[in-house]
Amino acid sequence: MEKTNYIGEYRHLLKLGLPITVAQVGFTLQGMADTLMLGQHSPSELAAAGFANSLLIMAQLLGMGFCMAAVPTIGKLYGQRKHQDIVSELKSSLLADILQGIFVCLLMYASYAALPLMGVDTGLLPLIRKYMLILIPSLLVMNVCSGMKCFYDCLTDTRTTMWIVLAGNVWNIVWNWILIFGNLGFPEMGVAGAAWATVSSRILMLVLYFACFMLNKRYSIYRTLWKTAVVTRSSLLRHNRLGWPIALQLTMELAAFSGVALALGRGGISWDATSALAAHQVGCQVSSFIYMFYIGIGSAVSIRVAHYHGLGGWRGIRLSAHAGYHLMIVIGIIATSLVFIFRRQITGIFVSDDDPALFAAISATVVAMVWPMIFYQVGDGMQTCYVNALRGIGDVKKLMKYSFFCYGIVTIPLSYLFGIIMDGGATGIWWGFPFGLTMAGLLYLRRFLFQLKKNGL
Repeated sequence: MEKTNYIGEYRHLLKLGLPITVAQVGFTLQGMADTLMLGQHSPSELAAAGFANSLLIMAQLLGMGFCMAAVPTIGKLYGQRKHQDIVSELKSSLLADILQGIFVCLLMYASYAALPLMGVDTGLLPLIRKYMLILIPSLLVMNVCSGMKCFYDCLTDTRTTMWIVLAGNVWNIVWNWILIFGNLGFPEMGVAGAAWATVSSRILMLVLYFACFMLNKRYSIYRTLWKTAVVTRSSLLRHNRLGWPIALQLTMELAAFSGVALALGRGGISWDATSALAAHQVGCQVSSFIYMFYIGIGSAVSIRVAHYHGLGGWRGIRLSAHAGYHLMIVIGIIATSLVFIFRRQITGIFVSDDDPALFAAISATVVAMVWPMIFYQVGDGMQTCYVNALRGIGDVKKLMKYSFFCYGIVTIPLSYLFGIIMDGGATGIWWGFPFGLTMAGLLYLRRFLFQLKKNGL
């Protein structure tokens, strides 16, 4: 019976998770296209974009994590089929997301002003400034997009979000090709072209999210209830109580990856900033590609758990979470096997070999970075699965504390030790990741098991 239940849950998770995975893979391919095109245009522009994205992606995750507060609330209400309450929560969450997005944009403008104090290579600084100044306002657009995506996903309509994200990705890739290289009569804009392509794709996705809500028959009941739905102070406060811990947890996790690029910007004794940042950017793209498969299944786990929570089904919550981790183990084995086999060919996909010495330095670093990437997959799959299960039941306060310990106390100091103090460069920094991710996975699993025991399982 248990085996049959797991098979059924695998099917549900795959049905929900595969469209999310396709959308996330498309999003990652967009990032890879940016990296590939900028790398072919100029390694310096690739390094500059990599540094800027280390700041911007943390801001984006602050917004994305905050918007995910809608999942346990709307998901639970959808399990109970309370449509009026769903619309009220949607309106409240979108207002909260907009206000938080404004705050995040202001934080990024402060970071922009502080760039000269970060010890960045002076040759990269003008490129970083140009890239950031264009992209910062679009973070607010991304917040609203994330809020609408959570709404669609909670209603199990993950295919709509898949098509919208893919449309935005295709748009971004095409305009990257046009604006970075100056094709079809447009001026050659380099790193600024990549930024403008990204901004326009985000605006397109926002338009598509609202067009679908207004035109799709499936959402007619929610359109009808929109005028009578009320934004309440309690809903806004609940969204903030849930959203900020998730946002900070995600940001601390990412800081262990992208934040360390700030240290790489200074260069080391035996390695230079340009090759280290470029290799780190390539490694992040490959790692992100694998992680998107985890994200798809993890998001499905969160949605299924929220639905079960609305019905009071703790056995279903346990089943869904464990089934999700089984799927992630399979994904990790397949993905890391492919990365290992093609480790010597990876750099050539992203970086031009016009400068043979620079290309060789980047390639050697990327090959060495594959080993820590393989080692941390078990912990990464575990933490992705069980953190999403905990989000699905709204148990998020402890997550921030666990993340601070695992990433702030374990990962970042070890990465700094291996990469900067011991002069290991980008490879040394990546060896800090397996420790923090595995610790996070174990702590999230422990918390999830505590919740099961608390509810009689």
